[in-house]
Amino acid sequence: MKKKMAMLLALTLSLGCIGTACGSSKKADADTKKENTKTVTADEVSEEETLLSGSHIAVVGSTLTVGNGKTSYTDYLEKKNGMTVDVFATKDATLTGDGEQSYKAQLDAMDKDATWDMILVEIPPTETDKKAEVGELSESEDRDTYDLETLTGAYQYIVSYCWETWKAPAVFVTGIQEGKKDAIYDMRQAVWPVKYGMDHAYVMDLWEKLDYKDKNISTYKQKDGTLSDAGYMNWYGPALQTELIEKYGEVASDKINELPQYDPANVEALADSPLKGKKIIFLGSSVTFGSNSNEASFVEYLAARDGIVYVKEAVSGTTLVDNGETSYIARMKANIPDQKADLFICQLSTNDATTGQPMGEISDSKNMDDFDTTTIAGAMEYIIAYADQHYGCPVMFYTGTKYDSEQYGEMVELTKKLQEKWGIGIIDMWDDLDADIPEYHYYMANGIHPNRAGYLDWWTPFFEQEIEKYLDLN
Repeated sequence: MKKKMAMLLALTLSLGCIGTACGSSKKADADTKKENTKTVTADEVSEEETLLSGSHIAVVGSTLTVGNGKTSYTDYLEKKNGMTVDVFATKDATLTGDGEQSYKAQLDAMDKDATWDMILVEIPPTETDKKAEVGELSESEDRDTYDLETLTGAYQYIVSYCWETWKAPAVFVTGIQEGKKDAIYDMRQAVWPVKYGMDHAYVMDLWEKLDYKDKNISTYKQKDGTLSDAGYMNWYGPALQTELIEKYGEVASDKINELPQYDPANVEALADSPLKGKKIIFLGSSVTFGSNSNEASFVEYLAARDGIVYVKEAVSGTTLVDNGETSYIARMKANIPDQKADLFICQLSTNDATTGQPMGEISDSKNMDDFDTTTIAGAMEYIIAYADQHYGCPVMFYTGTKYDSEQYGEMVELTKKLQEKWGIGIIDMWDDLDADIPEYHYYMANGIHPNRAGYLDWWTPFFEQEIEKYLDLN
């Protein structure tokens, strides 16, 4: 425990924070709505202890970042969180190009010996006047080859510059939507291939969080289109803070994932594990895949620690409900051929809850043809029956740890009812693994996805315990 907490403290000091609290998103949204009911001036912003407290970031930006002459969202971040924000912004600065008003010029002027946890990069509305082309993602790692006259080339250049110069990730902040898919929207869309195609690139998507249809917009927006003090302090600033806290969790987890002790190749095998040699089939989505842990999940750690033989069929963003070729059922039938296994473990997908899939009802039958696989209940029953018929093994479902989702909680209760009918096992981290622990921010990239430390030190021992108990191996 002391070793884990020492590592947590070290990363806290170097990154400013380690993630988001369990269920914090809902609370943050509620706090933001509460603040929006009254106008708070810059002088009235009171400091609170948050996960950003003590952090140090830089902001590269244009008119929105410069502010209205009296205040900006950077003032809100500093005063609310007790953090340090270094601002490098020029009115009407452009993302593309290499002139005096370009972001490249701002980067060139920044202190090369500075230390920042991350660098926020405003995607400026003023860029729309240039009507720059989107461009194509380059596979080159040579920054000088990126086309600064295109959006994609400029994004890539900034990511490369920030990391190579300061070892700081670049976090792009999308613009505020005005209710139409205009050039600002095109700029937002252009950043995603860079986020997914390059290391050390992140996106804070305020396009989805804010728009000019807010009922209080008359107090938030000035006649010239810029934001008022109230706009920064009651609207934009709080929303940005919520997103920034979540982004710190991702950044911290990426650093944790690079630590050598969490490489599955370096994990020491357990002596005389009861699971050694057991063949286990895993079916799931992003949590099984390891989307926030460099593609290593509890599956790889069970193999390293316990010597299991495994089949891993996992695709991020997919559902239990059979709604296409990437659904659990479609992939199970297409990609996991008939074979003999000792156990089949299926993820209780958070995507079904996120997308509001119908719950359905448990049937009176055990015949696969009788299940309505367009519902969560029917899909789960189909998977149970299919695994028994095609793999000849018992089935377990595993849940995630507690996060803010009423429907997922209902899915957990449904799984318990299915246990009564089918005798399946449940690795119930929702109810039986306490998420209110000091290491939570060290273990989780966000409310749903662990990082490598979370999988190895927290989830995997619980999996071992529950699997051994269900298979009566002790």
